[in-house]
Amino acid sequence: MQDAKSVENILDEIIRGEFPQGKNVQSITIVSKTGLMIAGKAASSARAETFSAMAAIMFSAAEATKNDIFKDKIEYLIAVFRNTKLFISELSSSLLIVATVDRDIDDQVILESMNRIVTRTKEELVWLR
Repeated sequence: MQDAKSVENILDEIIRGEFPQGKNVQSITIVSKTGLMIAGKAASSARAETFSAMAAIMFSAAEATKNDIFKDKIEYLIAVFRNTKLFISELSSSLLIVATVDRDIDDQVILESMNRIVTRTKEELVWLR
């Protein structure tokens, strides 16, 4: 098994390689479902821990709704704000991908990039499957 630093470096490399770069993308992070930031950069470095915990709580709340009401699988969550959108998707059974982008960016571009991150991560870090 690889040590935590090398896993973080691999995840950072995957994020840089698979996610569109530019001014429309504010942040892309890998967060544990317990709320710890694993890789990437939060929208606000001053509140990275709060951001990570918030994303994990939002996903957990949606999972609880899914289990109790819909009996269905979550594909992704999107929160739309006045100027920003927040995307949360599952990377593995214990990790999430969280992206904050400008509101006017196309959802499909972000979702496709997130899916590429999932695919490449599962190829390079096979133990995450």
